[in-house]
Amino acid sequence: MPGTIGHTTALLAALLALTLAACGSAEPPVPPAATEAEAEVATPAPVVEATPPPATGDSGASPAINSVTVDPGDGTIVIGTGPALYRLAPGAKEAERLTGTLAGGTVSGNLVVRFRGKGDLLASGHPQEGELPENLGLIHSADHGSSWKRVEGPEADYHELEIAGDTILGVNAESPDIQVSRDGGATWETRTPPAAPIDVVVDPGDPSHWAVSTEQGTFVSSNAGGSWRPRDTTFGARLVWPARDALYSVDRNGAVSVSRDGGRSFKRRGDVGGLPSEVSAGRGGELLAGVVGGKIRRSRDGGRRWTTVAVLR
Repeated sequence: MPGTIGHTTALLAALLALTLAACGSAEPPVPPAATEAEAEVATPAPVVEATPPPATGDSGASPAINSVTVDPGDGTIVIGTGPALYRLAPGAKEAERLTGTLAGGTVSGNLVVRFRGKGDLLASGHPQEGELPENLGLIHSADHGSSWKRVEGPEADYHELEIAGDTILGVNAESPDIQVSRDGGATWETRTPPAAPIDVVVDPGDPSHWAVSTEQGTFVSSNAGGSWRPRDTTFGARLVWPARDALYSVDRNGAVSVSRDGGRSFKRRGDVGGLPSEVSAGRGGELLAGVVGGKIRRSRDGGRRWTTVAVLR
């Protein structure tokens, strides 16, 4: 027992000494400040999700078709999309992607294209690379889009083009009006439709007889856009007028209707088989439609039946 008491007393004395030493010492040392590099690691920056870039033909996404036009001479089809310009040769199963040259740079996607004659291709849109203005105005190609030349006129961005003989109709992205040129695009006049136009087409038998589709329906003018009358309540339709007695309207779900009386009345005809973004006329009464999924669809019987000509990739 005495040995045990002595050992316990010695232990208590040692603990008391340590406690007194701690109380009498300075405050416990502060850990050194983190270095700048360590601070960055310790306090991560907020995570910001990047906005994905627009889809291109290389991303695997199907290109959105904004215009389709056919050379009345040899039947070559040229298709304008966001990522690229495509050319489908007669009889080909796959369309070729193009990058066209223009003095000062190149053009590829973001073009609206229209043939105004055999081998005579007009377009409007934006450049791809080079020292070119953001809005190209009108440009012209005689080789199906491989090379281009500027057309004298304003540096506008026409999201819709229509050719009627010597008259060019355009819808500028910066204006809800219809622009009209009778001198090849050098100068333009303005016509105001009842609402912002989606498509504007001209009666091939009467250059003063126009139809325009809008979000409020389709309107018709008999005096080259001087005044308008409502004719069809289908909103957001796509129009094409390949013959005097055949004005076609395609609604947003792909339903095809035709008017034999210049737009006064429409009769249901068929279905394109997809959600359309563009309709156009080909040769020999053919109809063409660009639909979601990068498909070019064609009808050879006035819109009753449709087949896929090509799928853009």
